[in-house]
Amino acid sequence: MKFIHMADVHLGIQPDKGKKWSKDREQEIKDTFVRVIGEAEAKQVDLLLIAGDLFHMPPSEGMIRDVDYILSRLSKTKTIMIAGSNDYMKPDSPLANYQFSSKTICLSADKISNVYMKDLDVCVTGFSYNSKENEDDIINHIKPAKQGAVNILLAHGGDAKHLPFNKKILRESNFDYIALGHIHKPEIIKENAVIMAGSLEPIDYTDTGARGYIYGEIVDGKVKAEFVPAAKRSYMNLLLKIKPEHTPQGILELVDRQIRNLGTDNIYRILVKGQNYNRDVFDFSPLVERYNIYEVISEMAPEYDLARLYEENQNNLIGRFIGTLSDHYYSDEVARKALHYGLDVLLKTGER
Repeated sequence: MKFIHMADVHLGIQPDKGKKWSKDREQEIKDTFVRVIGEAEAKQVDLLLIAGDLFHMPPSEGMIRDVDYILSRLSKTKTIMIAGSNDYMKPDSPLANYQFSSKTICLSADKISNVYMKDLDVCVTGFSYNSKENEDDIINHIKPAKQGAVNILLAHGGDAKHLPFNKKILRESNFDYIALGHIHKPEIIKENAVIMAGSLEPIDYTDTGARGYIYGEIVDGKVKAEFVPAAKRSYMNLLLKIKPEHTPQGILELVDRQIRNLGTDNIYRILVKGQNYNRDVFDFSPLVERYNIYEVISEMAPEYDLARLYEENQNNLIGRFIGTLSDHYYSDEVARKALHYGLDVLLKTGER
């Protein structure tokens, strides 16, 4: 039996509102979902597991109908889904009362339930959220429902406000596979057995790293599962350490090369650290206009106050070092760099 496990698609979200790429991301997230459904059809997957937050909010009937149409392209695949903390399901909500035309079942929100598929000899157990938060200790205590079958747990949680669970308990569970959602970073809690799928696409700048879904096969009761990257873009952090030889134009060219090498579709946060030895003004606006730059964070320290440092340290090694080189500070670039490099070392090591 072949299956795909995905979670946290967040259809309807518009990430990074106010940024120039925000509307494109909303469509890209849907496009990636559609593409993965196409991959499921191409592989003739037997089972699609959606571990919550398929939608970014409780969906309207129109949103559900649209997804139902997409899922109806699956000629063989059965889809079992749960509502998560974002798309939670109230008794009178459209999702609770919708009749899918595709081979899709959304598990109930009022109790733990299960679906047994005789042709696959697979039983999926789980339940949907009926509110945005659920602090109950439930996941740790759910048991397989069908003896002799392949038992899968479908759940959405993993932090204090959303169905907290104990990883050790899940690792020792009698379920053949536990398909988790909610935490956006993929995590293999137990190889081939307990997996947090992570979000299908990154949703905000904290979602660094690969994003995608889990593809698995179950043969003779044994599960083999692997992570499949699917995201169109990634969020990436670029760290720049300013050195005396750096010029503003040189820094811009360095960042430009790094972005072109890593991918111009990605979204970047630039962190600038170091000492502003030459009192330079670093203007990143040309790069912000050209690329997808979420923000530039400057943690540059100002130029050393040589007069103050000399006054405080004139009777120790730091003072003598400043006195030796300070006369040439403004006239000799080599002396200026040497003084800054030396002070960096002396101040960090505490040499006096």
